[in-house]
Amino acid sequence: MSWLFFFIYFFVFIYIIKKIKLDNYNFINYRFLYLIFIIKIFVGISLNIVYKEYYQDRKISDIYKYFDDSKYIYKSLSENPIHFLQLITDFNEDDPKLDLYTDSTLNWEYQTSKFSDLTHTSGVTFSNHRTITKFNALVRIFSFGNINIHVLFMAFLSLMGCLLIFKSYYCFIPQSNLIFYLLIVFLTPSILIWSSGILKDGLIIFGFGLYIYSIFHISYSYKYLLTLLLAIFIIFVTKYYLIIILIPLTSLYLIPLKSNKLILMKYAIFIFGFTLIFNFSDTFRNSIMDRLKIKKYTHVRTSLGGNYYIQFDKENAHRIVRFENIIKEDENIADTNDYNSNITFIKAKQGLAYQVFSSELDNDTLFTNSKFKYFFLDSFNKAGSYYKLPAIQESLPELFLSILKATYNVFSKPFSFIKGSLMLRLASLENFGLLIFISFLLFKRSIRFKNLNLFLFNLLFVLILYFIIGLTIPVIGGLIRYKMVGFLLFLISLLMVFDKKIASDN
Repeated sequence: MSWLFFFIYFFVFIYIIKKIKLDNYNFINYRFLYLIFIIKIFVGISLNIVYKEYYQDRKISDIYKYFDDSKYIYKSLSENPIHFLQLITDFNEDDPKLDLYTDSTLNWEYQTSKFSDLTHTSGVTFSNHRTITKFNALVRIFSFGNINIHVLFMAFLSLMGCLLIFKSYYCFIPQSNLIFYLLIVFLTPSILIWSSGILKDGLIIFGFGLYIYSIFHISYSYKYLLTLLLAIFIIFVTKYYLIIILIPLTSLYLIPLKSNKLILMKYAIFIFGFTLIFNFSDTFRNSIMDRLKIKKYTHVRTSLGGNYYIQFDKENAHRIVRFENIIKEDENIADTNDYNSNITFIKAKQGLAYQVFSSELDNDTLFTNSKFKYFFLDSFNKAGSYYKLPAIQESLPELFLSILKATYNVFSKPFSFIKGSLMLRLASLENFGLLIFISFLLFKRSIRFKNLNLFLFNLLFVLILYFIIGLTIPVIGGLIRYKMVGFLLFLISLLMVFDKKIASDN
């Protein structure tokens, strides 16, 4: 029965696509959009199969662990719709009655403010993996648990995001580059693959497309203010730091200046002013540095691998420690602390080696003794494409060098055609294709800045995004996904400034 609904929804989405106006855009038509939609559905379903085969344990599969959790959130709809609304909106999220549903989940509990306080990680519970769990819970109203219907919905949303991006930048692309532009927006492998699966990337593409389309049209009608607010919300609850990057850059972009000299000056003033405030305001600098360190800390812990415990002393002060192996228990003791009165702590045998976990994990090896008790937190296998990140330095010159190294890593990784998973090798081919594409533009096109304002907006967004993820994401596979929007804007920016060469007069 659920497959019948799959095809019903499919033709509903086809009907919606047919109603979209395409009159003013060359190289694109309805048949092309239908084909891309079908390709995205096929890719999304294939991604489900790959994740199911590659991750035998569904608890560590980014697709299935949040899909599985959504079953328990959706269950609350039939039992108590008010509880369902609370879970979807996070309103009164500490209500003990909600434990009836969340206790069965495998990941929801790791995204609470209480858990964040305990593990010294980000307390930002409005912008985390709950978002994709909530998306799945909402789609379950229509899907009857058929995961492929979830792919169908995500494929449609990401297609709409790509179409909005295509429409937004269309008038800024030289006529000679339009066919490249069409292929880049809809068929860039990293965009096509990751935005088609049941991952946050599809929502990000949709939200970003809506955002860009709204700011480019907001001067024509105030109705675009509503779509802009919707876009901000969507991006905010998926990756909030994208909005932190976008809003100041958007404000800068919308300052109306016609002269290229004045446009260069306003971006130079922005960069100089930001650097000045960062250097002389301890509050501002510490706020940014703390966010970066927490983000790095969280990703390194899950990627480095190992067995993590919360170590408590007699005063209940706690810190996270890392053991290579599961610790051997001396005895179990029932005890309490401020976090949870039902925790059962472990007394470890003396002399077991461990390290206090920090984002760098470069401290000395310590050994267990009778001073501490332990609570098992979680365990991870080391990510296959893990690499050591540049240190987040305190001084501005050293931090600048770390940023340069981090940005280079994001631009250059991965680049391996022999080792690594199929996804990493595909991403390596994509990077190799980028080099060929840049070479083609350099030899066959001339540089012309027809819209310097938009080019600098794009470039600054890409660079800021790249240095953030270059400092905080220690897995090459993660880099591919996290830089997705930046990579697309970088390609679009190249097409904006390279135009067909004009033959010189004889």
